[in-house]
Order: sequence, then structure tokens, then C-alpha cells
Amino acid sequence: MKRLRLNKYAVAAGLLFAAGAAYVAIALIINPEEMTTSAFVVAGLVCILIGAFTLTFSAGEPVDPRVVGLLPAQFSLNINMLAKHSGVQGNAYFLPPRISEESSVVQFNPTSTYYKKQRGSFKETGPPGLVTPPSCDLLIEDLYKNHALVVPNKQEDLTHLIRETIEDVYKFAPKVSVQWVDSRVTITFHDYEYIHGCKAIAQKSRTCCSVSPCPACSLCGAFIALGLDTVVSLDYCIVSSSPKDITAAFILWP
Repeated sequence: MKRLRLNKYAVAAGLLFAAGAAYVAIALIINPEEMTTSAFVVAGLVCILIGAFTLTFSAGEPVDPRVVGLLPAQFSLNINMLAKHSGVQGNAYFLPPRISEESSVVQFNPTSTYYKKQRGSFKETGPPGLVTPPSCDLLIEDLYKNHALVVPNKQEDLTHLIRETIEDVYKFAPKVSVQWVDSRVTITFHDYEYIHGCKAIAQKSRTCCSVSPCPACSLCGAFIALGLDTVVSLDYCIVSSSPKDITAAFILWP
């Protein structure tokens, strides 16, 4: 999967650093007693200084993570409320195309606990519930289109994909821990940037994150469902003891 490219300001800073190094190298090669030597040294230092300033401000003005975290919060709460009023009580299940007969992974919230004992088509014999695209659907489309996404079918490779996507591509968290134990997968976002939205949701509803997970958590569930070609349910999603850690636990269904 491709990593994010450097922006034009970072590239310009790199070129300035290279030019500065070239000027200093020239100054070391030519006769130190000549006046042009000092001119080359000064020019090199100026290029390096300008490059440092350019690199410092290359990222632009960041958006407040607190505000970004609140953006999807109300949508998750709304879906949770609609599901509850419609008699849908089950947590979110991520169904691969083999099960749902859709072109991509879908989210399924049953009216009760889902045990996947039906035979034949899910649409015809599956339990009643709410079927929707997961909240990460647009992120998955973006990964396919702009980052050459390939979802692996091995646990260790899925761990690498989750970490690369969360840490490097979207930078949701600087570190992600993934633990596989039998049929359970526990994923922790350490120092999660947008935890303010998680806290706001938790204050309104303790079950909302399990019923209507945000794009970050649902992205992990969708990756696992696609890679292992199995049904994956979100058991729970909580704010950990650490002030900015989020832990989501998924269950793999045979």
C-alpha cells in the first residue's frame, strides 16, 4: 500500500537543503583564501536557513483534533437512536461479500444476538435486522483509489495493514496495538487524536460505539472481515484507563 507523498513545501525545503550543502561543498573545494569562498558559505547557510523555515511551516495550520473528533459523533448517536427505536438491539456485525452477497463489506445490526446458523442466502434466511454500509465505507474507497489497498488474508499481515493505515496513512493515532487470542481481536489506539468525540458519545450512550461504531473502529472490523472472509462482530469499544487510549474488541465467527 502506498504511503502519503510529501507536499510541495517539504520538497522545496529538501531542494534548499541540497543547494545549501552544494554551496558549502564548493566552498571547501575552491581556494579558501578567495573572496568567493565566503560568498558560497553565506549562500549555503542562507539556503539551509530558508529550507528550515519552509519545512517548519510546510504542514499548514492544523485543524483542532477536538473539533474533528466531534464531527462523526452526532451521526453515530443518531444511527444508534434510530436502531433502538426500530427494535434493533444487537451490536455491529461486519459481513464480507461472500455472506452478504454485496460488492463490499456491510454492517449488520440484528434485532437480537446473531449466531449465523442459517443456510443459504443471508438475504433470504438471515435474521431480521438493519443492514447498512459501514461508516468507514468512504475511507475504504479512498484507500483502494489513492493508496493501492490490498487486504491480506493472514492475521500478521492484517495487523501490519491496520497499523500502517491508522498510524501512517490517516494518522489517527501514533501507535496501535493489535492482539489476536483465539477468536478475539483486541485493538488499542494509543493517544488517539479524536478521543473527544468518543468521550462525547460515551456520555450520551454507553452502547452507541458497539451498535454504531465510528469510521476508525469500523475500518478495523471491515479489514478483518474482508481479509479473513468471515463475520466479525464488535464486542465492545471503550475509553481505556489511559486518558487518550481507545480499545475495541472484535469477535471472529466461524
